[in-house]
Amino acid sequence: MREKVLAILKEVNEEIPEYEGEGLLEDGIIASLDVIEIVSALEDEFGIVIAARNITKENFATVDSICALVESLQ
Repeated sequence: MREKVLAILKEVNEEIPEYEGEGLLEDGIIASLDVIEIVSALEDEFGIVIAARNITKENFATVDSICALVESLQ
């Protein structure tokens, strides 16, 4: 599952898989429009629905937090 998430993130921005910080949004690695693209791709790839309440800076702070979100929705 992690490999699929990484592939999706890399398509949006090649810097994401190597990012080691704690805030993809705060550090300017991704923008709000990138989050929309990521959400759509994750929903399509994993057959999940990411509700608006789950689209938070905490859930999209790191690769690990994104993977945890996907796992919690499967």
